[in-house]
Amino acid sequence: MKKITKIFYVLILFSLILSACNLPNSKATPTANANLVFTAAALTVEAKIRENTPIPQLPTVMPPVDATNPPPATNTSPVETSFPTQIPSATATSQPCDQAKFVADVTIPDDTPFAPGTSFTKTWRLKNDGSCTWTSSYAIVFENGDSMEGPASKALPGNVAPGETVEISVDFKAPATADTYKGNWKLRNSAGVVFGIGEDDNPFWVQIKVVAPTTQPFAVTGASFNIIPSAYIGPCPFPITLVGKIKVSAPGVVTYTYRREDGYISDKMTKTFDAAGEKNLVDFSMPMGAGAGFTWSGKIWIYIDEPNHQRFNDTQFTIQCTP
Repeated sequence: MKKITKIFYVLILFSLILSACNLPNSKATPTANANLVFTAAALTVEAKIRENTPIPQLPTVMPPVDATNPPPATNTSPVETSFPTQIPSATATSQPCDQAKFVADVTIPDDTPFAPGTSFTKTWRLKNDGSCTWTSSYAIVFENGDSMEGPASKALPGNVAPGETVEISVDFKAPATADTYKGNWKLRNSAGVVFGIGEDDNPFWVQIKVVAPTTQPFAVTGASFNIIPSAYIGPCPFPITLVGKIKVSAPGVVTYTYRREDGYISDKMTKTFDAAGEKNLVDFSMPMGAGAGFTWSGKIWIYIDEPNHQRFNDTQFTIQCTP
């Protein structure tokens, strides 16, 4: 609207100029001067029109595209930088030097009942589950709980290579008061380092129940034997004779075996008692020696399988086989 008003004013001004030119004048103006006036007016009008008329924006002319050789594509998306994935290296696992595995209670299962003051022998079977050989400088050691008059430690009977098992026996005595008793044990290596069962170093144990008897319990209170001969030098094999006896506290049946340090165990034998007392055992012939040059020196004992689970009368014996 403002543009139209301004144009209108310009046209009025232009008309007035033209009227002035037609008025009578005593002094006529040359024709050239009139043309100048018309030209100036026209320029003024054009200037006013241009002043209020926006200049159109011409489209940008793009150069022609060569279809046979198109320009390289421009990737405007952000470039993702990839980093190599680091895969953790596998950690080599190795078996610890000293580690044990519990295999079985050979004697005295948990909560075996005993009369107060009864002696018994607990035997564990353990497996060397580590990578180092156990030697006789290794031992089992009492850790905590009820010692039941057992030793503070006991050496292993010999070498136990990785993967092998060993039976370890300890003598105990039931306490005098009726209750449940438990003693925890572990192993100790030659450097004095204590270790137990599995990766958590758990203990193995002996657990019994002491029961106050209403009557005298049946138990072996003594067992002994003689070896005939007490030592031997001569041709082999040679049978030695074991002459033994057993004493009990009440009627019952005793099961027993003869054993040696080299691992020999006789067949189980029994002896029936009708009352408390002592009885002689059947003479037992034990073969010894394998031929000329064989020598052996070690202990022989009688082992009560039932009811005590206990060994008695360790006796040293030596044999030397000659041609």
